[in-house]
Amino acid sequence: MGAPELPLTAVLSAADARGLPVWARGRLSDRGSDAFPRAQLRLALQEQRLRVAYQPILRLDDLQTMGQEALARLLTPQGRAVAAETFIGTAASLGIEPRIDAVITAQAMAAASQPGPFSATLGKLFLNCSSAFLAEPSCMDKLAQQHQRWLQACAGTEPPKTPWVLEITERNLDTDPARLLENLQPLLDLGFELALDDFGNNHSAFPYLLALPIRYLKLDRSLVQSSLTTAKGAQVLRHLLHLAHDLSLITIAEGVESQAALQWLRSIGVHWGQGFFWGQPTAQQAAP
Repeated sequence: MGAPELPLTAVLSAADARGLPVWARGRLSDRGSDAFPRAQLRLALQEQRLRVAYQPILRLDDLQTMGQEALARLLTPQGRAVAAETFIGTAASLGIEPRIDAVITAQAMAAASQPGPFSATLGKLFLNCSSAFLAEPSCMDKLAQQHQRWLQACAGTEPPKTPWVLEITERNLDTDPARLLENLQPLLDLGFELALDDFGNNHSAFPYLLALPIRYLKLDRSLVQSSLTTAKGAQVLRHLLHLAHDLSLITIAEGVESQAALQWLRSIGVHWGQGFFWGQPTAQQAAP
């Protein structure tokens, strides 16, 4: 059975309200992990029906927008959107996550080179990347080429600091960190930065935190929510913040959904945040 087709705003709202707005947040559980029809996903790729939606990332002390995160959406032939959580399991089973990452990063980086609401002049652009994508040298070459096109688009003006932040999700860490660093080094030399996504979801991220020059630590939504309701959750979050502080990392809380959450996260020193509290992601309806 195919995924339900919902209006674009409804899909974005529901997905983000559940805290699953981000492409490559991780593989779905085994149950239902291949629920989205393979043929439909292949056809969507063939017909170029993947699109980007954007969620703002704000500095918590003054609510200044510091950047945006690019999220993947699949459009049905009828023009309705399917959130990434619906088809990510199928993509993983088919081994086509790198292809989807390539499409989404290319769209977002191209849009960042143009004037408008998705311009890179608005701050950092966080791009979700599977470890399989980051481990492929040809994919890294394409990111470097897209970066050069961005520089060319800025010709004649003072280009802003390199905006690209590659998010590595903690739920999808299955590549040797040393190999990733080797592939990523040319991009790091160009000013790309790294974020570790979903931190606090499990322990597998620590080798990557040790081996890679991580700049941003994105705190998992479930951990953030637990810290609001339980003393143990609050204690764990505080300890992770101490770790991040000692490593001079910028912390970003995912799943900020209420004024109470905002006030709590501010009080314990989380730097930035993103979530449904600030509204729905903005959809890019057509590829640039």
